Amino acid sequence: MPFFAIFVIVLFTLSTFEVGAQLDPLNIPNIPAEDQNYSILTNHSTDLDLTTLFNDVDQSVVQISENSASSLGSRQASGFVYDDLGHIVTNYHVVGNPQETNLYERAFHITFLDGTTYFGRVIGADLYSELAVMTVENITRENLVPLPLGNSSQLRIGQPVVAVGNPFGLSGSMTEGIVSGLGRILPSSVPQGDLLLRQEDTASFLIPNIIQTDAVINPGNSGGPLLTTGGEVIGMNTAILSNTGVYAGVGSAIPSDIIKKVVPELISTGTYRHPYIGIAGVDMSPEIADEMGLNGSRGFLVTEVTSGSPAERSGIRGGGALTDINGRQIELGGDVIVEVDNVTVRKIEDLLSYLQSERSIGETVILNVIRDGKNQEIGMTLAARPTQQQQEIEQRQQERPTLGINSINMTEQIAARMNLTQMQQQPLSDDQDGERGGVLVVDVFADGPAEKAGIRGGFIVADINRTPIEIGGDVIVRIDDTMIPNVDALNKFIDDENIGDTIQVTVVRDSQLISIPVIVGSTSELGTLQPGNGSNFSTQPPIDRSDDFFSDLYDRCIETFGPFVCNPLFRR
Repeated sequence: MPFFAIFVIVLFTLSTFEVGAQLDPLNIPNIPAEDQNYSILTNHSTDLDLTTLFNDVDQSVVQISENSASSLGSRQASGFVYDDLGHIVTNYHVVGNPQETNLYERAFHITFLDGTTYFGRVIGADLYSELAVMTVENITRENLVPLPLGNSSQLRIGQPVVAVGNPFGLSGSMTEGIVSGLGRILPSSVPQGDLLLRQEDTASFLIPNIIQTDAVINPGNSGGPLLTTGGEVIGMNTAILSNTGVYAGVGSAIPSDIIKKVVPELISTGTYRHPYIGIAGVDMSPEIADEMGLNGSRGFLVTEVTSGSPAERSGIRGGGALTDINGRQIELGGDVIVEVDNVTVRKIEDLLSYLQSERSIGETVILNVIRDGKNQEIGMTLAARPTQQQQEIEQRQQERPTLGINSINMTEQIAARMNLTQMQQQPLSDDQDGERGGVLVVDVFADGPAEKAGIRGGFIVADINRTPIEIGGDVIVRIDDTMIPNVDALNKFIDDENIGDTIQVTVVRDSQLISIPVIVGSTSELGTLQPGNGSNFSTQPPIDRSDDFFSDLYDRCIETFGPFVCNPLFRR
């Protein structure tokens, strides 16, 4: 009996605590942003029925609209009250796009559910996290009910959530669903209207840790809160993936952890600086691993390193060997990032999520990469991600006029192999002894100016002084009225032209002179090219030969069997 009495007392005590927790009402703090004490998601003992939840948050969700038509048409979307100082948070694409310069000058209408409308203006925006902050003018603190921000890192798949917003302009709409997925990524600068996301339509930066939900989200929901059933904001609805532009079961929300990190900076400075390393690439696959001779297929393959970036300064290597992988051209040979600060990198999402949530500008990270089949650690200091304006300036600086060819100087040996010895030789200076004059087109860049004009590259590999060279292509001898004796003269002439100019290129083809009109192109349209190479392409490097036993064997092999047989055998 004493034991039974003790059991009853304990059970009664626990039940009292549980009932008290269930009866505890939702407490929405009315405090400034800098003093907010962000809560942590609790268990479902604090869940509210949906009617109570909506009544608690309805005055905190607003409709954002613009009367005047912009370059993207009249905007109409959602937002929610961040603090009682008059700050409203919403999506970047709701208030602007990367091409607009008057983002902070335009006035918006901020309409609450009771119909009251105020003027609002943008005070801070960040393209790369899809967030913007507005201030409501002439509103009192008593009319502002901030929503508490939860901890999105503690979300679990299957957890119930609700979305509140203004789909298709229908104010005060609420939908219910679950967390369908975590750790997704989205391109920044989501297209206006929440239409189908297309990688080629967006900026080249990605937003990590995106929440996937099946709560019904449609155009107009952008900027509205994604809430737990306890009333905490754990995300901002930002996009839907759909072939029609309307609900298809896959919605995306920016996690509250990113909101908590970015919004205070937008309020205080108007901008947010993201940590940045400056690489591009693809996630590893079994096919890529096999092609590179690697055992595992996890990690991120670096195919390109941005000039002047932290990655370039630290020595990270990009790809160099263009290879067809299941019909896709991928530059192999670059570093494979498998860890960052001892955190496993299985794919690009892991790296982006770690940098976004755990690191800041100026901090040093240690990347573990696989290079030439061996693990190597590389230290790197994070820099600030370049702004859209900086990128445009850098792009303009990198634009150079080009013909889009790979070329080498003509020689007597090449002329003999191409049966051009009877053609008139151009005058050369004394320091060009041994060269004939003219520029042989070895390769033509796909979709480049030369290919579009019909200039031909080489198609026969010949051994010229023990160097395999593609011969048979056009020989450039004159452009307009200027003689072209060598690659340097060709580069100088092209560099002095303007992109879009039409020039007359005279070439030798089948022992005949042909004049071909060519529109000068831009290197930015052809990818990252290297200068000093016959219109901005590197010339074919000569084969390295050492005067040793194997070099002698190579020479004898060439004499007997030719380069097609010997070069693979001697790895040349």
